Amino acid sequence: MYGGSAPSFSTRMTARVGKTTRVPGVPRIHLVSNLPGVNALGDHLRAAGLGPTSARSADALLVLIDRPLDHVEQELLDRARQSVPVLLAGPTVRALPADSPLVEASGLIPGRATPPYELRLQAGPQGGAIMARSGDFRPRESWVIPEKVADDVERLLLIRHEMGDHPVCTWRPATGLGMFTLGTGAGVLGDAAYHRLVGRWLRHCLGVHDGPPVGVGLLGTPDTTTAHQAGLDATEGLELTALCDGGPGRAPAHAAGRLPRRVEDPDDLVNDPELGVVVVATPTHTHLEWAGRALEAGKHVVVQAPLCLATPDADQLAELAAERSLLLAVYPEGRADAGYRALHAAVGRGAIGEPLRLDVHRGGLRRPVGTWRDDERISGGQLYDRGAAGVEQVLALVDEPVEWVIASELKRVWYHVSNADHSRLLLRFANGAQAQVTVSDLAVAARPSLEVLGSEGTLILDDALAAANLEPLDDGPAVTGRHAGRRAAPAGDASGPASLLLATHDGVRTRYPLPTSGPGRDGTGAFYRDLADSLVSGWPLVGYGVEAARQVVAVLEAAARSVAAGGAQVVPL
Repeated sequence: MYGGSAPSFSTRMTARVGKTTRVPGVPRIHLVSNLPGVNALGDHLRAAGLGPTSARSADALLVLIDRPLDHVEQELLDRARQSVPVLLAGPTVRALPADSPLVEASGLIPGRATPPYELRLQAGPQGGAIMARSGDFRPRESWVIPEKVADDVERLLLIRHEMGDHPVCTWRPATGLGMFTLGTGAGVLGDAAYHRLVGRWLRHCLGVHDGPPVGVGLLGTPDTTTAHQAGLDATEGLELTALCDGGPGRAPAHAAGRLPRRVEDPDDLVNDPELGVVVVATPTHTHLEWAGRALEAGKHVVVQAPLCLATPDADQLAELAAERSLLLAVYPEGRADAGYRALHAAVGRGAIGEPLRLDVHRGGLRRPVGTWRDDERISGGQLYDRGAAGVEQVLALVDEPVEWVIASELKRVWYHVSNADHSRLLLRFANGAQAQVTVSDLAVAARPSLEVLGSEGTLILDDALAAANLEPLDDGPAVTGRHAGRRAAPAGDASGPASLLLATHDGVRTRYPLPTSGPGRDGTGAFYRDLADSLVSGWPLVGYGVEAARQVVAVLEAAARSVAAGGAQVVPL
C-alpha cells in the first residue's frame, strides 16, 4: 500500500466503503484507513448518510492511519484550506512526527500516552450535541494527554485525569483540522457507540445539526405504558406529548410542558397533528388496527412486541409503512435486558463456539390474575404474551432459517383464565441447532432464564442465579442461599442480582455480575435513544425493524398451528 513511488493522495490511501452515490444535501465523506476492522465504521457512516465518495469530491476527509503520512500531509492541509474538514482519528495522531504541520494546524500538541483503562467521556464546552444520547459508553483504551491546546480549538469531548479535564476530540474552525485520539484498539474501533461519536464529530465539523424534537403519542393501558413513558421522558429529542391509556383525569394546567396531556379517544391521538410518532402498547390483538391507523395518519410507529398475531398482518403493516416512507419499529422486549445483551455479545465473540442448544424459561408457580394478558383471545395465548421475548432472543442468537416448530400446551390448574398453564415450543434450525422455549405458571423450581450450549462451552443467564445455592466457582466463593425456606423465585423474574455464567470446555468458569436496575439493566432507554437518533439525526435504526419482528410472529403462528394439530411439526411461513 505504501511501497514504490508516492502516488497522489486519492489513489495512495483510499479505503473504499461502498459505491458512491450523490444525494443533494447529503455530506460526502472520504474515509482513509489501513486499519483492520475499519469497514464497520465505514458501513455505519454510509448508513447514516455520511458518504462515501472519492477524495477529490469529498465534503470531509476522515483519516485513521497507524503510520506516518509522509508528504501526503501537505495535500491534507491544502484540502483543509479549501474548507474541506480534515479529521484525524485513532492512531493517526500518534503516528505523526512532532514537527508535523498537521499537528501545528490542529492546535493540539500531543503529549504522553496513558496505559489502557476504562474511560469516562464527558461533553466539552462545544460538545453537547456530540454526546447527546451517547448512553453509558466507557471505552477501555489508552489515550494521549495533550501538552498544549490552542485557545481557538473547540474542546468537544473531555476526559478527567489528574485533577484536570483534557480533550480527546477537538475541532479548529480556523484551520479546518480536527483530532480524535480514541479508536486505536480493535475493540473501540469496532464499537457502534464509537461509530456514533465519530459520525457526530463529522456532522459538527460540517455544520450539520439535529432536527427539532419529535412529538410522541403513547397509546396503551396503564400497565403497558409505564416503561415506555419512563424511556421517553429520559430521551433528548423525543417529547411525550399525548397519552391515552385509560388512566384517570388530565394533567393540571400548571403542569403543561412537563406532563403529557391525556387523550380519551385513541383515534384523536393517532390523528393528532402535533405528533410525529405513535407508540402502540395496546393489547396484542389490537396492534394491527392501531398501528395501521397511525401509519395511515402519517405517523412513524413503534409497536410493543409481538408486532401482531399473524404474518399476513405483519406484511400488511410493513407494506403500509413502506408506501408512506414511514418508520415502523418494534420495541425489542427480549433483547432489551442487560443480561441478554451481555450474553449475546459473548456468543458473538465466540466465547462458546457455535450455539447448538438453547433453553429459555419464563414463569414459575403463579396464579394468573386474570388481566387481558391471561385471555387467549386478546393476548394470543401464553406463548404469544410471555414467550415472544424468548423467541426473539433465540432467533437473534442463531442466524439460520427455522426448519420446523413443534409446540404443546397443558391446561390442568388455572381454569379461571383461558391461557394455557404450561407451554413448550421447540425449534430446529437449518444448521441442526435446536431451541426450547418454556412458559409456565406451574413450575415451582427456579430455572435459568436462558442457557446456551455451544461447541466450546455454555453460557447461563439467570436473574436469580446469585440468590440461589451455587457450588464454588473459580473466581469467587459460592453464594449462600438467602431464599432458604421460601418459595423459589420464578425463573426469569428479576428477584435477585442478575448473573451471567460462562463455563468453557477447558474447565474455566467465569461469572459476570450484571446491574439489577438503572439504565444498564433496562433497555427501554437504549431503544428510545436509538429511535431519537434516527428521527432527529438520521442515524440508521438497526435491529428494530419489521423483518426480525415478522420472524418472531411466524414462529409463534407456527406454534399455534402445531398446538392445534396435536404437536405436529409446522414450517413457519
